[in-house]
Amino acid sequence: MNQSFTTFQDFRKRYPIRPNDKEALLGSGSYGRVIKVEDQIDTEWVAIKISEFKGNDTKSLRAEVELAKRVPPQTNIARYDACYRFETDTSVSDFAIMKYYPDGNLADLLRKAPLTPTQIYDITQGILLGLQHLHKIRIVHRDFKPANILISRDNAGRFIPKIADFGLSRLVSEDELDSSDFDLSDGRGTPSYKAPEQIEGSRVSFNLDLWAFGVILYEIMTGEKPFKSDLRNSSEQSVRREIEKRIITVQLPARLDHIAEPYQAMIRRCLVRDIHERVRKEDELLDLLDSIPQLLVDARKLVNAQRYDEAHDLFDQILAKREQNTEALNGVEQCRKAIQERKITELLTEAGRLVAQQLFEPAKSCYEQVLGSEPTHEVAIRGLAFCIEQLRPQPKVEEPELTDAYGTDAYIEERTDVFEEPSSPVITPPVAKHKPTIETNLPPKRVASPSAQREVAPLPPVLPPVTTTPGRIFPWKIIVPAAIVLGGLVWGINSFSTKTSSSKKIDSVSTAGSSPDAGTKPDVPAGSSKTGVIEPKPGESKEALDRRIDVALGKARQANQRKDYDRVIGLTSSALQLDPDRKDVANLYKAAIDAKKAMATGPQTLSVTPQVESPRPPVPEPTKPDENKTKEDANSKRLKEKQLQQETYDELIEEGVKAITSGNNKAKAIDAFSKAQVLAKEHDLNTAKADVAFTKYMAKANNIFATDEFEGAKEWYKVARALKDTEEVRRKIKQSTNQ
Repeated sequence: MNQSFTTFQDFRKRYPIRPNDKEALLGSGSYGRVIKVEDQIDTEWVAIKISEFKGNDTKSLRAEVELAKRVPPQTNIARYDACYRFETDTSVSDFAIMKYYPDGNLADLLRKAPLTPTQIYDITQGILLGLQHLHKIRIVHRDFKPANILISRDNAGRFIPKIADFGLSRLVSEDELDSSDFDLSDGRGTPSYKAPEQIEGSRVSFNLDLWAFGVILYEIMTGEKPFKSDLRNSSEQSVRREIEKRIITVQLPARLDHIAEPYQAMIRRCLVRDIHERVRKEDELLDLLDSIPQLLVDARKLVNAQRYDEAHDLFDQILAKREQNTEALNGVEQCRKAIQERKITELLTEAGRLVAQQLFEPAKSCYEQVLGSEPTHEVAIRGLAFCIEQLRPQPKVEEPELTDAYGTDAYIEERTDVFEEPSSPVITPPVAKHKPTIETNLPPKRVASPSAQREVAPLPPVLPPVTTTPGRIFPWKIIVPAAIVLGGLVWGINSFSTKTSSSKKIDSVSTAGSSPDAGTKPDVPAGSSKTGVIEPKPGESKEALDRRIDVALGKARQANQRKDYDRVIGLTSSALQLDPDRKDVANLYKAAIDAKKAMATGPQTLSVTPQVESPRPPVPEPTKPDENKTKEDANSKRLKEKQLQQETYDELIEEGVKAITSGNNKAKAIDAFSKAQVLAKEHDLNTAKADVAFTKYMAKANNIFATDEFEGAKEWYKVARALKDTEEVRRKIKQSTNQ
């Protein structure tokens, strides 16, 4: 459209202006006229503003267009396409070309029909966003009124206000910006929309335009101006003075009390005489428009009542409208931590209950969920390790004294059910017919070993029964003498057997009361030494040797309970020769030596009071096979690696969230989220943090999409897709692109 023209005739060929066509006239005033013209090249309607050049270039239409070009593009700011200065038949004039809006300006719209609540909201929000944009680049409009707000529509038919006509606008210098107010006191502007400081010619500030906004908002809500004259048939000058008087004294109409909130509060914040008491920023009015202050109050009440889920939802609603609201951002973080702590407490309580019931699998799941939220939680780490240990298959524990499962050559004592340990406190050995010889230096007598009491006197032979043949005469004379002789023989045999048995028992008791060296020991199995020591085997592994030592240690402890200290010393001594570092074996060896010395110096007695048998120590658990240990190490390594990957994943998610919250850096966030997503897929990680962020950004994108800001929504959908690539988010991105 920026075509260069050398003459006014060339310009009219493309834009055939018809000055006398009343239907083509869109508006007129002190600035000139606005005419609707059809572009002959683009075949579309345009609006051409025509203003006569009076020699002062700073106040010309061209200067206005140049100022408007300095405004960065924004939805609620109208833009000029080009401006040309031509000499016509009557004068030199500036011709500014801009887009044609069929709905006209806000003044035209208000005359047609009352606006709906949605239309009022859209127009109010758009005007404030446009003013905010102008004030950020230090431009004060100074002639803000409905006629200077053009009305456009989006694809859905919703109204979009666009601020235009910068003829009286002023760019505030850096020096003027340093103070809270500055001097723009030329008194120009439309009377009904002038602020008190404009009328009085005093210093002004950016909120000069916000006074005019309050007047416009009152007019939108009621259809009339808040400051008007009651004079009838008076001159224009009198009416103007009456209006200015009401403005300076800020005589607000009673009808203001009947305007609905939040619009009433917004008008009251704008129509304040003192510029320092009047609203200073558009942000405050935008917050009132969206009820942000009330939402914050409600959210804080919910936080104080520890209703964190509901408070979190309210803070999210605020952030959907104000992404950088600091109080809402802090509230979301506070609620998130509180909800997470509550969830962790519930999971740990449930896990403890399950462990008490020995339900280790569901308890393990609870601990894993805790670590998914807080990977360094010590209680959860210990609980998970305990559950894993309990769920690991336990090897079958075998009795080492019954079965030598590991092929050791240690002596395995034979057991029978003949001997029973007497329960009486004092055991008196049987008295022999011949008093045994006892040395004076012998240690106290010990209870006869089970092997010595296993001998049982042989039973007398059983004779076959005597039978008679029926029907025959029994030969008494022959049988009776033979029976007497036979009976004598049987008696003699039994008598001799009884004596032999008694003699053996006496010898056995005498042997039991002698020194340990004189005692009779059972035969040692083949392959073992006479003392039951452990012989080293060539090429034997450390694990196998430890297992053999554990078996021997168990036997030594049993011998220690029987006070067979020589056997204890023999077993522990040989075990220490194979592994001198075994402290448990060394302690038992020393205890046996001390006990043996104590017995050697103790008093002699025939009656021995047995020690109350202490609980048998648990049989040492055999070391797990190498294969199980290897699997155990591998599982532990995998778990540790997964925990490290989980920590990296959570750090990436937090990095992305921080990039959004601190500087709205979506590119950095997408990069971090994408890396985290790849990591989660490779290692099957817990994505709880990503799920929370995905839900938040999807909600934000959906809210923006609902306002038809498709480009902005698309950017947020991309952020969500970096967290979780779902069919829904891909569809939304496609919809945003096609709009």
